[in-house]
Amino acid sequence: MAQRSTDTETVRAFQTDRFFESNGQWFFFTRETSEQGPFPTRTSAEHELSVFLRTHIGVPQDVWDQPGMNR
Repeated sequence: MAQRSTDTETVRAFQTDRFFESNGQWFFFTRETSEQGPFPTRTSAEHELSVFLRTHIGVPQDVWDQPGMNR
């Protein structure tokens, strides 16, 4: 079970792949929006998700770069 600090009740969540490919272009899903993209490769989509998460959760770059933080 996953619960965000803003959730008022326990919810059941399931893990899905954040990335998908459509017509040779790559996208990723976020909680806040339906999709982000397109990106030319899955690797570039993964990179952009990392940038998106750092930006939106406010983790400083030096902390983000510590082992295990960006996984």
